[in-house]
Amino acid sequence: MSKILKFLLFFIGTTQLAWSQGQGNSPYSVLGIGELTDETTAAQDMMGGTGVSFSNTFYVNQLNPAMLVKNRSVGFTKYVAFCVGFKGGYKVLTQNGNIQENFGLNLNNLTMAFPIKPKWAMSVNIKPFSIADNVSVFEKAFTGANTVKNNYEYRIKGGLSRVSLTNSFQLAKGLYLGIEGQSTFGNILKDTTSSLSGSAEYFRNTSRINLKGSSVKTGLAYQYKLTKKWNINFGAVYQLGSTLKGENLSIFNVLASGGNGLTYIQVPDTLSIRKITTELPSKYKVGISLESFYHWVFAVDYGVTQWIGTKQFDPIAQKMFLDAKELNVGIEWLPNSSSAKYLDQVFYRIGFRQIATPYVINSTQIKDKSFSLGFSVPMGFRNPSYVDLGVSLGRRGVNAPGIIQENYTKISASFSLLSSWFNKPRID
Repeated sequence: MSKILKFLLFFIGTTQLAWSQGQGNSPYSVLGIGELTDETTAAQDMMGGTGVSFSNTFYVNQLNPAMLVKNRSVGFTKYVAFCVGFKGGYKVLTQNGNIQENFGLNLNNLTMAFPIKPKWAMSVNIKPFSIADNVSVFEKAFTGANTVKNNYEYRIKGGLSRVSLTNSFQLAKGLYLGIEGQSTFGNILKDTTSSLSGSAEYFRNTSRINLKGSSVKTGLAYQYKLTKKWNINFGAVYQLGSTLKGENLSIFNVLASGGNGLTYIQVPDTLSIRKITTELPSKYKVGISLESFYHWVFAVDYGVTQWIGTKQFDPIAQKMFLDAKELNVGIEWLPNSSSAKYLDQVFYRIGFRQIATPYVINSTQIKDKSFSLGFSVPMGFRNPSYVDLGVSLGRRGVNAPGIIQENYTKISASFSLLSSWFNKPRID
């Protein structure tokens, strides 16, 4: 218990620092509220993002809230779980022969899950919901001028966070229901800075976008016993669409270049403060898996995020979003759960993910494909706490005129610290 509390205090103290680092330069994050983050944990990332129909005790399933009550106990032991996850990656951006390399790291989730009663469990979670992180520099010549040019720097930073409270129930043998209440909030800062070539003055237009709102996600899961060793699992989740409300503050600044960087040479002028709204899409995902308990899992998930028809405060995003579709395939293997050997307690996982993203550039819907693998190792022999490490290799987009191609290597890491709290002494 003391170890969990120490980790909790440490990671709460570093949450804002980790989230502020973003994900590296991502051109697609300039649209709307930024690029939506993956809901999955490291253990699920290794399996291609699967997890709608299955889970296990040693990590908290972030995809299907119905899984929570199913995995908070083993035998008579009821586990409280504290989970911390990180995601980062290295990417190479390619467009028209130009190449840029980037690296980013971000805190992915902070979760506490605990049993209330034998058929009721709860969890509290905070994680980044969207990330905006991009810097673009370009220049434009004045008509009739050969030497004077206008230099522009476009910078976007920020994103939205989400806090969730999940309640999960066992309705009947093998049947589980989960309900997750969500609160989404945050801000995005957009700067456009321009200057004439040779001038020491800079003109900056800043937009600060603040948004907040609430939503609900529901999940169902059913487990059917096929044989003595094998189960077939079914799962489904539905994310209700919702509306975020807030304001857009527009400011104009005049700056000058000095020894310590750009400094203000006049008081910033507030141009406008206007109310804005934007809609988040509804989403559904279904999954099926074949499971030999604590030995094998073969899983397939399919999901659709319904962006078409959602109202966006960003008029460019309004025109460029299509429904996103995702296919996930994964395999998990635990050598021998009853073995006395440490390596037999290690989970090994591989997966594949294919996404038709919502982004449409030059009439082309951007596709994303990746392969993943990884393992989860216990923090000591017969220790229920695990460290999850995964890596995925993939490509998003194509190297074509007007389209950016990303070749990336993503890493996922999480720490699942389990403690058997609230257990009454038993005598055999």
